[in-house]
Amino acid sequence: MLLFIDEPRNIKIVRQDPDGGARVPLGKIKKQELTVPEDMATQLKGTELEEIESAFDLLTEGEACRIKGTVAGFPITIREVLSYYKDVATPAEQRWILSAILEGLRQVRRHDREHAA
Repeated sequence: MLLFIDEPRNIKIVRQDPDGGARVPLGKIKKQELTVPEDMATQLKGTELEEIESAFDLLTEGEACRIKGTVAGFPITIREVLSYYKDVATPAEQRWILSAILEGLRQVRRHDREHAA
């Protein structure tokens, strides 16, 4: 049985007997790449490659869902941030919020110009 241990930049792959016993580390896979390195592929048994590829699919789908959730909640977030800005933010927090909004608008406008027509 393979275990997938989430790390900030990698997925650590470990083999463990379902009945317990020692874990056998197989290696780490970079989240940005999601490809099985050749040295790890040679250590895999039976359907373990398919297990890893299924985990890759799950990670990809999960990230897409997370981003969609963030987008769906963005109007609420911006409304709450603007309320905070007006009501209680310190001058430093106001600059922080304003900087983020202006940078976001700059990037949106640039994207729209590049993809216009």
